Amino acid sequence: MNLPTPQLAIPPVAHDPAFPGAERQVEFVGPPGVGKSAIYHAARARLGRQAIYRTVQEGRLLAATASLDQVSPIRRISYLSAFQLPRVGDVFAKRLAAISSEDSFRQMLHVHGPFLECCIEMARTGFGDAFARFARLPIMLEQLRDLHLWNRLPADVQILQQDALVQKGWASPPSLREAYFSSVPKPGAVVLVAARPGVIVERLRNRGRRISAHAGLDDNELHTATVDAAEAFALAAEHLRRRGVPVLEVNGEDQLSDAAEQVAQFLRIRIPQQEIG
Repeated sequence: MNLPTPQLAIPPVAHDPAFPGAERQVEFVGPPGVGKSAIYHAARARLGRQAIYRTVQEGRLLAATASLDQVSPIRRISYLSAFQLPRVGDVFAKRLAAISSEDSFRQMLHVHGPFLECCIEMARTGFGDAFARFARLPIMLEQLRDLHLWNRLPADVQILQQDALVQKGWASPPSLREAYFSSVPKPGAVVLVAARPGVIVERLRNRGRRISAHAGLDDNELHTATVDAAEAFALAAEHLRRRGVPVLEVNGEDQLSDAAEQVAQFLRIRIPQQEIG
């Protein structure tokens, strides 16, 4: 099955405030079970250990290291020691980066009130039970904070993220999606992984576990939810292209090596293009 990237002639959005830092992030999106995590990891392996594309955890450490001049010399030594420890380093990095950028982060959120309203409405009316919906809010706030932190990254560093704000939008009710995808902070690029709903449902069945939004669904209901998610991401791609975001569509049914190479090539060529631009 071929999933060509459509060339849509979509007019740009008239008023679309930037969220500085978001352009440093590449997001992998697609319906749950489509295979985006496997493609994400395989593409990263093909890119190798190089300085341009980093994980979120690596990005937080880099941003926190750039913030060390805002703490006392004694605390600086403590932070540097903590940064060397797995998981603990990530916790300390997030804490330092958050403290050092809280004021400017709050100011940025004021500019993006429409998106925050979408997040609140999604917590009220989105998919899943009340706990699952409410639990998304602190996660989304942390992801917004991460975008703000990317302003502190070295100029040549980009972040690869496989479960960020565009991905969260599929859990919103259909009536909210236009507003959500029109206001979500624009990433630097998006990799959209797609596959036939029947293939995705079979993968979810074989996985043996389900996300909270799929809990309690039988196979027919799961198929319906998967079709709905695919439609949500098609809408997301349309709105993101309209807003000037490059979107690469990848066939999740292709051989993993082929899909990973397609993504890796896409990521390799976009950096020179940005530098030229």
